[in-house]
Amino acid sequence: MKRRLILAAVTLALALVIVLDTNYLTPAEVRRLNPPAFNAETYARETFPKIAAQVEADATDVTELAPALDRDLVAAGERYGHDLGSGAFSFAIRATGTATEVDDDFVLLDVPDLAGGTEVRIPLGAALNGTPVRDCTGTITFGDFAGQTDFQSAANQFKLRMQEDVLAKLDRDGLEGSEVTVEGGWNTGGPPDSYIIQPTSIAVSS
Repeated sequence: MKRRLILAAVTLALALVIVLDTNYLTPAEVRRLNPPAFNAETYARETFPKIAAQVEADATDVTELAPALDRDLVAAGERYGHDLGSGAFSFAIRATGTATEVDDDFVLLDVPDLAGGTEVRIPLGAALNGTPVRDCTGTITFGDFAGQTDFQSAANQFKLRMQEDVLAKLDRDGLEGSEVTVEGGWNTGGPPDSYIIQPTSIAVSS
């Protein structure tokens, strides 16, 4: 009998220790400790309009940016853009010109006051890339994401937003000969004297 009493007392003491040592979390605390999985589609849908607004506010006209880059890429990158590392930069950029060619892949713009041989194009096909849009404002960084997969998934979804929110509204058949203003992101590292502007907005006037 005495042994049973001792065993019961020990069991009760252990139970009491466990109860006192247990941290009980509220539902809000549980959500903070276990955040939902990253949803790149939702993120891009919410963030793309903010990027477009920031690009509109900060974009440098290509007629100002191009000669600055020709003079000194690093100085121009530090003044107008955002450092991507390894000598590369990302820019919020704007260009206004006449659409001289339109095909399945690009709109080619004739932009006044650019040095001869300099091309400005809006991608419509395979060259569409969400990475410059993700990077060009400097407000989105790798540290905002759990890892490289989420970081790249965000860029991929920005590409879809460009397709659905910008390019889907573009009348490509009637575009040639029109004046076009494009705003968006552009990263260094591509062909020389070529500006492929990933569009966050496109405005067309006859």
